[in-house]
Amino acid sequence: MTGGQWDVVVVGAGPAGSLLAGSLAGRGASVLLLERDDAISEQTRASTLNSRSMEIMSSVGVPGLADNPRSMFGHYGGVPVSLEQVDSPWAGLWSIPQPSLVRMLRDWAVDNGAVLKTGSTFVGADAARSAVVSRTATGERYESRTLVGADGCDSVVRDSLGFTLTGTAASRHMIRCDVAGISVARRRFERHGDMIVTSGAISPRTTRLMLHSPRYSAAATPGFDDVCSDWLEATGEQVHEGECVWLDTFSNGCSAVEQWRVGPVYLVGDAAHDQPPVGGSSLNASVQDVYNLAWKLSAVYSGAPTALLDTYGSERAEATAVMQQDVRVQESLVFGADLGKVQLVRDRLAESEPYRQRIARSVAGVDTDYAASTETGSRVSPAALARMLGRAPQPDEAALLGREAIVVAGAHRDDVLCVIRPDGHAAWEPANSSVESKAAIARWFGDAIDPMVLSADHYAHTSS
Repeated sequence: MTGGQWDVVVVGAGPAGSLLAGSLAGRGASVLLLERDDAISEQTRASTLNSRSMEIMSSVGVPGLADNPRSMFGHYGGVPVSLEQVDSPWAGLWSIPQPSLVRMLRDWAVDNGAVLKTGSTFVGADAARSAVVSRTATGERYESRTLVGADGCDSVVRDSLGFTLTGTAASRHMIRCDVAGISVARRRFERHGDMIVTSGAISPRTTRLMLHSPRYSAAATPGFDDVCSDWLEATGEQVHEGECVWLDTFSNGCSAVEQWRVGPVYLVGDAAHDQPPVGGSSLNASVQDVYNLAWKLSAVYSGAPTALLDTYGSERAEATAVMQQDVRVQESLVFGADLGKVQLVRDRLAESEPYRQRIARSVAGVDTDYAASTETGSRVSPAALARMLGRAPQPDEAALLGREAIVVAGAHRDDVLCVIRPDGHAAWEPANSSVESKAAIARWFGDAIDPMVLSADHYAHTSS
C-alpha cells in the first residue's frame, strides 16, 4: 500500500514534529505527520518556553501564545536571574504544559494543511538520493522528498537510517515525579545535606518534585516510596499521602548525533541531541532546530541550491555544543561541592551589568549565533532593527522579522547595513563578515528568495 507522495514526512507529533509540520505546511509544502500514539499523553515532561521559542512560534503564526502565564525571573544553575531587560517582545519564561502545547501545535499544523495520522508506528525507510519511502508497522508506505525524525531520544528514524550518536556518559541521576493532592513549599535546587530538591506546582492539583540523592546510581530504579522517604529526610515534609501520577529519572549525560542529515533524512529535537532538562533546554533547543530547518527546506523546494541544507547540521551542531556546555556549567553549580562558585555567580550578577545581561540573554535563548560554522550572527530584535534604520520600524516592517528575508539599506540602495535571513538571524554585517554583502545575499537567498529591502525611507521587493 502506498500512501501517496509528499514533500515531507515527519515522524513524531510532539512539540518539535508538530511545529515543523505546521511551519512547512504554512509555507506551501505537503506534509504528512506520523504519530505512534493514538492519544496525546497527559504527562508534562517540559513546560518552560524561553523568549526565543515564543518569538519563533509567534513568527510562524501559532495562535494563543499570549494567553499563557509567564515569569520575569529564571535561574542560572539555581541562582535567580531577572529577565526584565531582555530585548524581546516575549521577554520572560512562559509556562505551557506539554499536553496543551502539543494539542495547540497539532491543531495549528492541521489548520495549515498538514495531514496527521495517529496510531501510525514508523518502523523504517528506504532512502535514495532524491526520495524516501517510509514504512509503518501496519504496512503503509509513504514516499516523500524528505523524511524528518522528530521521534525523541529513542528515535527509530535515527537508529534505522545510519546516524551515529556520541556523547558523555551519565555520572549522576535525578528523579522527578508529579504528585497530586499534596501541599509543599516551593523550592529551587535547595541543598539538604547530600540531597538536592526542587518543587513547584505544574497545575492547580499537581506538584512536581525533583530529587537528587547520591544513592541513585545509574542502575537504580527508585520508586515513589523512595521519593517519600528521601523527601521527608531532606525537607521534613510528608508527601506519602499524595497520588503519584508520573515518575521517571533523568541523568546528566549529554549526547548528539555526529551528522544531522543522511541524504534526504534529517533529525530534530531529542532525536538529534539529549541533555539534562535544565531550564527547559531540550524543548527550547528543539524549537530552534525546527526553525533553522524549516526555512531552508522551504527555500530548496522553491529552487534554492540543495547545498543550503548542509548548513542546517553545521549550525545546529555548533549551537547544541554551546548549549550542552552551558548545561554542564549550570550542573556544576547545582551539584558541585564548591559552594563558592555559586556565591561568585550571585556576586557577579549583583555587581556586573554586562555579566547580568549576558546571563539573562542566555536564559532567554536570544544569544544563539552560528559565527563559527557560517559567520551568522544572533537574531535581530525589533529594537536592533530600529537602531539600524535610525527610526522605529512600521508595524508591517517589524512583522517581517523571522518571516521573510530582509536587506537593511542605508541612504543608498547599495549601502547594505545588514542582511537578515528568514529565521531572523543576521546573515551579514560589515563588522562580522569576511565576504561582501552581495556574496552573502547570493549564498543565502540565490534566485529562490526575494528579500525585502528596508531603508530609512521605504521598503520594497527587490531581486537583489
